[in-house]
Amino acid sequence: MAALVAERRPDRPVPPMTGTAATGTVVHLSAAAIEEGRDLSSTSGILACTA
Repeated sequence: MAALVAERRPDRPVPPMTGTAATGTVVHLSAAAIEEGRDLSSTSGILACTA
């Protein structure tokens, strides 16, 4: 992730924990949907925006 951003925005480096935070967000949203009994397809728009 850092390499992709650095390639496009060398003036704005990505903090080291950004990839970990993004991964944690996806895992948390998916787990919350499962716990609530929702179909994971209901989170597709949210996850797409997060990415």
